[in-house]
Amino acid sequence: MNKRLKKEDCQKMLNVSRETIEKLDNYLSSLKKWQRKLNLVGSSTLDDPWRRHILDSGQITKYIKNKNDPIIDVGSGAGLPGVVLSIMGHKNILMVESDFKKSVFITEALRICDTKGKVLNERIEKLECICGMTLIFRAFAPIEKVFNLLSDKIRTETKLVFLKGKTAIEEIRKSKKTWSRLKKKNNYFINPIFKIYSSLSDKNSKVVLCTFKKGA
Repeated sequence: MNKRLKKEDCQKMLNVSRETIEKLDNYLSSLKKWQRKLNLVGSSTLDDPWRRHILDSGQITKYIKNKNDPIIDVGSGAGLPGVVLSIMGHKNILMVESDFKKSVFITEALRICDTKGKVLNERIEKLECICGMTLIFRAFAPIEKVFNLLSDKIRTETKLVFLKGKTAIEEIRKSKKTWSRLKKKNNYFINPIFKIYSSLSDKNSKVVLCTFKKGA
């Protein structure tokens, strides 16, 4: 079992300023307050919030170098990772959340933390265009379900980032089969390319990057 991560250690691991870590602390305080009346995250995760939420979300910055790149946080829930990435300097984030009460919390969290981001109370499949964007999925759904939901909107400019646990390899295997079926059915001419990285927050978890290239 991992030792409870301290704020100071999280700051070092993410290499952020004192001002940034204080804003992240404000976010956690707001999360804990709202959690009492609204089930935003698993209650047990708040026993080690700096690891389970801040470090886990913040590590994504490593894979999105340009902080002006357009990002969609899909099924944002409590604003994770969207609010965390916004606090860490990403300037073009849309947090999509179908639960209205959770979207209200995200809006309030952005205000309290004095950071910017857009919040959309909608289902991701309702969005017209996602090409040229980086979509982030944390505790959302299996990769194959994402392909089923969004395959008609995915282009070679689309990049997907998944935070996954022990099921990562199996999900990738299943999603490749799903894509092959969708490709044949809909005459797609692109293929998914996966890269897998170890997670900073959990030795058994993975960060999965999925890009697309042209191919028969």
